[in-house]
Order: sequence, then C-alpha cells, then structure tokens
Amino acid sequence: MPISIMNIDKNATIISNAGERDGSKSSSADLFATIKYSGKEITSSKVTGYEKWAVIHGVKMNVWRHETGDVSNSAVNSSAFLGMDEIEFTLPCSDIDLVAIETIAKGQTVDITFMKTGNIGGHSVPIESFDFKWAQIVSTFFLIQTAITPSITIRFKAKQIEVKRFAYDADSQKAAGQKVYFIDFVTNTSK
Repeated sequence: MPISIMNIDKNATIISNAGERDGSKSSSADLFATIKYSGKEITSSKVTGYEKWAVIHGVKMNVWRHETGDVSNSAVNSSAFLGMDEIEFTLPCSDIDLVAIETIAKGQTVDITFMKTGNIGGHSVPIESFDFKWAQIVSTFFLIQTAITPSITIRFKAKQIEVKRFAYDADSQKAAGQKVYFIDFVTNTSK
C-alpha cells in the first residue's frame, strides 16, 4: 500500500522541520556540527550553549587500515597505511549550502567538528567529538520537496581527525576527563 508523505504525522517524518525541532519548541538536540570557513563559524542554532553549531540529522564515516598478504595465518602483513572514506552528514539548508558549493568550485578547505551530546546532569553535555582539519567538501546533495524543510547532504575528505570521548562521574555526574586519539592522514601517523 503506497504511503503519501501527507499521511505521516509531522513529528514522525524522517526530515524534521528544523524550525520546530531547533527553535523555541526544543531545548536540546543530540547531534551537532560546526563548520569553520576562513576561520569563521558559518553554522548556527537556537540550542542554548550550541548557538554556533548546526543540528544535524546523522553522520557516516569509516576509518580503516590497509592490510596486505595472507590474513589466514598468524603473521599478518600490514602496510600500516591509514585511510578514511568520504565523510557524509545531513542538515537543514541554510547559508551552508552556498559555502559548500563555493568551496567545491574553488577547491578551498574548511574545518568541521561533530559533537554527540547527552543529558548527563543537564541538557546537551558533550559525550564525543570528531574534529576534522583541512576538510575539502567533495560533493553536496540537495533534497528539496514541497512542505518539507530542504536539507543538504555534504560529503568531505579531511587531512586530520581528532576523536574525543568525554567521561563523567557516575555519582556526581560531573566531568571526569576525556580520552583523545589523533590521526594525520597526510603523514600517516597517529597518537
């Protein structure tokens, strides 16, 4: 049986209305991105504490290590080559769509950070962040439909990634440090 988008409850649509979700009707979100272009944040939201971040719908990324040789025996031969596929994320359209097109056309880079948050002793405290330096946007996909907030999916490659996992004390719910891992895909080093 075919389903029309008009028959689906507006609060259950896959592409939500950012004005309702990221405005006065919402006090928090759980996944954000910030994009810096020429050193200036071009993202924004109305979520307290994340005014320079955009609320995003999701992220896809894949970090890998190239292995060579016969992996069926105990002596795995590794090339020690680290790589990352293109990263993809989706968010509501804004001025970001024009910047994405401009950086593709001019071959310029941006810095992009993703932040996963949660409700630990309050709304929207950081749980994990992914910080990408010298990211080149390689494609943009627009989804524009009647009666649905337009969205843009951005795909990019980055030269560096730093991943942070934030820890909280179970009893006091206060910050208890963080774990950090860094990979430079240009020099093929990590720490």
